[in-house]
Amino acid sequence: MNQETMNEGMKLLKELLVDLNHKSPILGAAIFSVEGLPFVSHFISGVEEVSVAAMVASIQAVGEQTVKELRQGDLKAIIIQGTRGTTLTISIPNGYLLTITAPDNAKLGLIFNDAKQCARKAADIIANLL
Repeated sequence: MNQETMNEGMKLLKELLVDLNHKSPILGAAIFSVEGLPFVSHFISGVEEVSVAAMVASIQAVGEQTVKELRQGDLKAIIIQGTRGTTLTISIPNGYLLTITAPDNAKLGLIFNDAKQCARKAADIIANLL
């Protein structure tokens, strides 16, 4: 794969996250690798992407182990609710994670639906990059 193709794919992923931010009442979104590395993001300023990517990957690993131990199949999503908002992480094939932050008053059903659609589109783009 050449650098131009990679840059175009990254641009498409960034546009996908920006569109999600305009469509859904979220604060930001990012795609991280399951190894804990930032891939592409559209977060509000002040978010330390490298730290968040590492934490999300750790939580994902624990979640995968939990569903395995409980014989619940494959992990699809993790929802973390805090007093000021919600963080949603959805698995993307080929080793990536879509992470979204939303304010406390957001409608989670709408956000979850929009996030699943975004994850499917991101999976297609990433598959073409690999």
